[in-house]
Amino acid sequence: MSIPARLRRVFDAGDPGFAAGNTGRTQLVAVYGPDWWNWIELYTIEAIEEIDEQIDRLTRGSKERRWLEQLMNGQSMDLEIDREGRLVLPQKLREKLGLDSGVETVFASHGDYIKVYLPESPPRDIEELEEYAASKGPGFDPREFLSDGAEDGE
Repeated sequence: MSIPARLRRVFDAGDPGFAAGNTGRTQLVAVYGPDWWNWIELYTIEAIEEIDEQIDRLTRGSKERRWLEQLMNGQSMDLEIDREGRLVLPQKLREKLGLDSGVETVFASHGDYIKVYLPESPPRDIEELEEYAASKGPGFDPREFLSDGAEDGE
């Protein structure tokens, strides 16, 4: 599959080896998650290293740490984008998504990672977000979560 140019730049910048000019290929990590995930997440190297550091700070042996280790390390694989911007997905990931030759995919940017899925099968977690937004009432704008640095009431 071909990674859109604007997203490729994010992965290039998030790969210290690529940024240093050490390789012509951009390294990244694909997290494919549990069976019920109908998407995969592609993380920059810097993002996955940051997540690993956060996991390392959790209590060793805790359920939270074990679950995150399984998700982020046990249900992931290293991939690379070639010089032409192509990403070859292993058969396991193509089957997970239901990708066939010529099938259109969605690349949804989430900052330092992207979700990849089929347009007719959006990630199941989107439904939860839509329900949450509906519970906030009409006219809810999630940008109100963004802070401008001022405290409430100032």
